Amino acid sequence: MPAKYPLPAPRAGLLALALLLAACKATPTIDERDSFTQGNTYSHRFAGSSQVACEAGRRSLLGQGYIIDKAESNRVSGHKNYQDQENDDQHAQILFNVDCAPSGDGNAIVYVSALRELYTMKKSSNSASVGLSVLGAVSMPVGASDDSLVKTSSETISRGAFYEGFFEQVERNLPSARAAISAGATPGQNPVNPNANANGAAARPGTGAPAAPARPPVPPAAAPAAQPATQPAPATPR
Repeated sequence: MPAKYPLPAPRAGLLALALLLAACKATPTIDERDSFTQGNTYSHRFAGSSQVACEAGRRSLLGQGYIIDKAESNRVSGHKNYQDQENDDQHAQILFNVDCAPSGDGNAIVYVSALRELYTMKKSSNSASVGLSVLGAVSMPVGASDDSLVKTSSETISRGAFYEGFFEQVERNLPSARAAISAGATPGQNPVNPNANANGAAARPGTGAPAAPARPPVPPAAAPAAQPATQPAPATPR
């Protein structure tokens, strides 16, 4: 007598085969994840010169709280720091790089890449050595501790919406950047010497201290006026 509810053997076999294929599928390697396919995630075209586009990029980073590390006519870089709201020991930093190049038709192509770095706070207690005549030197912990950030991961941001927001900000800042370029008042046109002090004197290499300004030459002392020769007293007649 056949069983009333036979086991679905074919369906069970297909399920086992699917699980086996899923288990054998290897994790994509880095080169498989970063294939050179057609896409514009990291680049965008803008109307105008590359210098105007990079100045607009600099203003876009400033408007989002980034600290500018380098501002040149065709390159801008900056960084921004974050801290986990739930864990004070977790920190993050985004390093943003912008490169601008002419497209050949009078416009510019802006290439961007952002690096996200994660850090963890590590605490280490200090110890002091105390000399005892019997036991010798004994290391004893003290209350002070040293805190340092240790990098735990680093990866390029690949989310398209992140870069699209930046490109939209650049588009809005193009008119003001074009006006600043025409006025010649941008960091790319007027680079600042980081080794110069407030008076414009350059610092000594390797010291960070401004070099003392050169003293003006001291004019030579005037020669004393020649004294008239002393005339001999006239002889007294005898």
